[in-house]
Amino acid sequence: MQQNRDRAGHGPAQPDHARRTALMRIGALCGLAALGDLGLLADALAATPAAGKQAGAPAFLSPAELQLTGVLADLVIPRTDTPGALDVGAHRTVDHLLAVCAEAPAQAAYKAGLARIDAAARTHGGKGFTALPAARQVALLQALDAGSAPFGPADQGFFRQLKGYVAFAYYTSEAGATQELAYLPVPGGFKGDVKVTRSTHAWAI
Repeated sequence: MQQNRDRAGHGPAQPDHARRTALMRIGALCGLAALGDLGLLADALAATPAAGKQAGAPAFLSPAELQLTGVLADLVIPRTDTPGALDVGAHRTVDHLLAVCAEAPAQAAYKAGLARIDAAARTHGGKGFTALPAARQVALLQALDAGSAPFGPADQGFFRQLKGYVAFAYYTSEAGATQELAYLPVPGGFKGDVKVTRSTHAWAI
């Protein structure tokens, strides 16, 4: 989550590669485990529409839940010097994965987690989460990430799962794999001595 961005226009912010690297690892450790069978997951991703063609009704979530997922995804991975999660349609991918990969209990738990976030926003901000000012959204997500009031451990666990979904959706997108990460379709030989700087990208798998 970052506060140093223009929410209306997604103005540029300083790149934070350490943050995104951590999110990628969350996606690998949490998102994949939550989704289960990797063969099924690969088939599901292959059937996911490209980000630019993802119009129409959501596959599983309600329109309001899809919008909330999009706002949360945008806060987790905002646009910096590379596209953010919302730019690549990560919320649509999450909706698709929930529809085709998740079992009923996991689907219900996801919806319940979104509902708790929105309820907390209405109680402590007077309106739904998507309608709150950006600074208030970030403050609530910081509390959610820490599992502190008005949230608890169950909400914190849900948010970790959501970040796993978003990170996986982002880093399996074309922009995430080729702009945020460095990508070689056919890698060359092993190089054991590569100079690493603060701007060096991790490699897409």
